[in-house]
Amino acid sequence: MPKILTKIQAQKRPGRFNLFIDGKYSFSVSENVLVENHLYKGQELSDELIEHLINSEEFSKIYQKALNYLSYQLRSEKEIDDHMKKISDNTLLIEKVKDRLRDYNLLNDAKYASSYVRTMVNTSDKGFNIIRNNLRAKGISENDIEQAKADYDHSKVSEKLETLIPKLIHQYRNQPSKIRIQKVKQRLIAKGYTTAEFEDILSVDYSSDPEHEDDLLLSQLEKLWNKYSNSNLTDSQRKLKIKQTLYRKGFALDKINNKLDEL
Repeated sequence: MPKILTKIQAQKRPGRFNLFIDGKYSFSVSENVLVENHLYKGQELSDELIEHLINSEEFSKIYQKALNYLSYQLRSEKEIDDHMKKISDNTLLIEKVKDRLRDYNLLNDAKYASSYVRTMVNTSDKGFNIIRNNLRAKGISENDIEQAKADYDHSKVSEKLETLIPKLIHQYRNQPSKIRIQKVKQRLIAKGYTTAEFEDILSVDYSSDPEHEDDLLLSQLEKLWNKYSNSNLTDSQRKLKIKQTLYRKGFALDKINNKLDEL
């Protein structure tokens, strides 16, 4: 037996309406659902239509929340999917929402990947290996990642490295040159850069400062000499221990010997 839509009541919240069926409140719908289904007072509602209205309303809610989530920035399909599953467990409606978003080109992983790569190049100090891993975590396919690699502007990356490398060199200024360069390389690789991207820039010898290197060596040597001064070691034993320690720290053996000979 058909039910009768006896009342349509506007809520205080704009765009929302309460539906009364057979004189009792049943559920509420958005203005879009109301208009799309041509609802009016006195209308006969079949069980199928009522179920359709409920599903349409749930779809409308999920879709609006998806739009709100997208309003801040582009999202990958996986990000949208994960976000929607926190809102609803209706996988069919979630897929319908994603289909609608795709139809309006609001959900496009290839477009997302390209935009993400450009943004990371312009705003971060990360190389493509990190960018690739981030995109994988966001569910982007390998094919879309490879296509987006075309937006990895190598000229901007080179400019960034030319600024970044001297800063890293400075951070390790109190390390021997061998260790300093080694640590800089490790940091650059950890940031996602390949050796091919930075080896030419590092070939400019930022660490070529013999006077600074000698000062570092002398400072370390004096600390170690004082450290072992109260030990029971002979001078030769003390020098050997110091030599071994300084060599492990990355100082050149010939320079260590020269400084020790001066003592």
